[in-house]
Amino acid sequence: MKRHALLTVFVLFLLLAARPVQAWNYAGHRIVAAIAWDQLTPERRAELVELLKQHPRFEQDFQSRMPKIIKEASPEVQARWLFMRAATWSDIVRSFKDADREKYHHGTWHYINQPIYLDEAAKAALSSKLSANVATSIRPGDDVLGFNIIQALEYCVAQLKDPSVSQADKAIYFCWVMHLVGDSHQPLHSSALFSQRMFPEGDRGGNDIRIGKSNLHSQWDGLLGNSFKYSDIVGQAVGIERDPANKQLGEAAAGELNYVTWINESHELAREKSYCAEILEAARKSEDSSGKFQKLTSLPQSYYQQAGSIAVKRAAQAGWRLAAVLKSVQ
Repeated sequence: MKRHALLTVFVLFLLLAARPVQAWNYAGHRIVAAIAWDQLTPERRAELVELLKQHPRFEQDFQSRMPKIIKEASPEVQARWLFMRAATWSDIVRSFKDADREKYHHGTWHYINQPIYLDEAAKAALSSKLSANVATSIRPGDDVLGFNIIQALEYCVAQLKDPSVSQADKAIYFCWVMHLVGDSHQPLHSSALFSQRMFPEGDRGGNDIRIGKSNLHSQWDGLLGNSFKYSDIVGQAVGIERDPANKQLGEAAAGELNYVTWINESHELAREKSYCAEILEAARKSEDSSGKFQKLTSLPQSYYQQAGSIAVKRAAQAGWRLAAVLKSVQ
């Protein structure tokens, strides 16, 4: 219990230092990857790193970005670093220019906006005409570029299993699977708040809920920290997976590889925990007055304590599940 409390305090410290980013941030995605790495055999690790080396941008986005301290480390450390970086590549592509960004960046793949209605009136008015893609599988005629996260996971895993797909393309899909398994466990990648005046098309997973100098989505993104240091990230991952409760949670999670279940778990957390009473009260007042969300100064400390604990548990589940998915596509 003491170790768990210390870990929660550490997560909260990192949260307060975190800057707004997209999805689980750099550290969060790499923590999930580091946990998954530890669940794989040395042989499977080697196979996946070898696949990554077939990536069409391996030299630009991976090898040339390896820090000097990692280059001087053992081959095992270098391989783990490459594997962890793969989990962030789908966010790295956001900064690409022109044709490369159009080719590799798929914004809708990162989330699904399952609705959380501000009130019954909003549900009655909006539920029959939602523009959000909330499909739970790929349907005939669906555009790949418009997939939500569930569809994208289904598609990318299928591409990894398809013997006709080139190794270069499989390396790209591998990076997406690494990333999307992590995203699917972040509650605000599953949901959006809908209201008649403020958010008729949703609040973009909390991005439009302003809190202090940030927003709700970014604050959840940063719950697993903001360190760029390899040893910090690996150390935090090891701390999570060695906790008996987290280990038990992760091992149990690995037995459930239905992506819809993952999203439903996240959606329930978003509905019950992310959109707390203070946020909903502020949203209702804003809806009734200006129709524009009025920024909150802060949320209670207890909110962040609970959110930090949830983030750690979701990282454990995501790490074990990612390893299970990567085992299944051999």
